[in-house]
Formats: sequence, structure tokens, C-alpha cells
Amino acid sequence: MPYRLDVIQGNWPADELGKGVEGLLADSTVLSLATAGHERGPHANLAFYAFDSDLVLYFVSERSTRHSLHLAEEARAAATVHLPPPAFGEQLRGVQLTGGAGEAWGRQAEAALAAYRGRYPEFAADPEVAAQFLEGRGAAALYRFQVEELTAVDEPRFGRREYLHARVLR
Repeated sequence: MPYRLDVIQGNWPADELGKGVEGLLADSTVLSLATAGHERGPHANLAFYAFDSDLVLYFVSERSTRHSLHLAEEARAAATVHLPPPAFGEQLRGVQLTGGAGEAWGRQAEAALAAYRGRYPEFAADPEVAAQFLEGRGAAALYRFQVEELTAVDEPRFGRREYLHARVLR
């Protein structure tokens, strides 16, 4: 892990928390992204995502969407990733994330494409489509979400109602 976690709330070793968060991210494929803009107000959307070993999440979106317009105004977002519990009120597993987000360019776009292809091998398999994403020439773009803080709940791993909060240090 190139990043480190500074646990602010909860009594759990940072490296174990990091493994738990990465496990949650690996077990799900869809995040809920929350953004806000001055004229358009708050908004939430769903997106397929990939992530890398530095706790950066990547997603693809049309530039014309409300959340993409928000990110062009304010490069900040929040997101949640969760897994369905087996029964109401039992074994909650999820993570809430906050951080900087925006369209990926240059090396960030290359990292985004590599992570996304690692998770979804058929994505941008056509070289021309891949070039469009890397060069920013299309209606859709690669986005990156660099996690700065997180709150995780993983009741099977960390215990019932144990909410762990941490800052991400790079």
C-alpha cells in the first residue's frame, strides 16, 4: 500500500483497516457518488468503478452529466460503496469516502485506463476508443477520485456498529 491510514476514530490497526477497505472495494463494483454545484444543487449518481493500490478510484462518465458538470465547478466529492446485508440490520459492510475528484488527464488518465481495464478487461479494447479516452476526445471521460478521508463499517470483520474513521496519508 503506497498510502497510510491515520485512524481518527475506532480502535483498530491502520493496516488491518486498509485491508478491510480494499476488500470492500474489491467485493463491489458500483459506487454512489455525491456532488454539488452552485446552480444545480446536490446530486447523487451510480457509477461502475475501479481502484488502485494508492486508494484512488476511477470511473467513466459523460462530460455532460450533472455530476461531471459539478466536478468541473468544484473538484470535491463524496462516495459510498456497500454490500447488501444478509438480513435487515445485520452484518453491515460499507465505506464512506470523501476527497478530490475530477477528469483524469495525462498520466492520471493512463492510470485510470489501466485500473479500469484491470477490472473490466473489455473496456476500451478498441485502440481508437482507448486513444479517445487518453486524449480527452469524446463525450465520455475517465475520472479519478482521490480518497482523503474514509469511514468504514464492516461488522463481520470489525464488530457490530464499529465505525472506523481515518485520514489517508500519501
